[in-house]
Amino acid sequence: MATEVQIEVDIDEEAIQFELPLDDGVQADLKARMDQVVAVAKATAPVLTGAYKESIHRVEEPDDDGTVHVEAGVHYAIYVEHGTTQTDRNGHAIHRPHYTLSHALDAAGGDH
Repeated sequence: MATEVQIEVDIDEEAIQFELPLDDGVQADLKARMDQVVAVAKATAPVLTGAYKESIHRVEEPDDDGTVHVEAGVHYAIYVEHGTTQTDRNGHAIHRPHYTLSHALDAAGGDH
């Protein structure tokens, strides 16, 4: 004896896109994940003076859409992350990229 069951599911895409990311539980999870990113970034950051490493932090307030960010707050962070095009007289790069935050995000299982 065969029976047929039909289930209709209505997905509230607007709630998923706009409300779910702002849920307290989701925000707590995102903050915990970004704290892992901070820990990995600080552990792997290049150190000359220590200012770059110490400036790595999770931004306390999420964006309006719920996005949680990690940033390095020194003015030269972009150059540490991506390097420069400066070369020495032999054509070798002087400031190679380190990709500290990118690698930390990968290590913590993030998506960028």
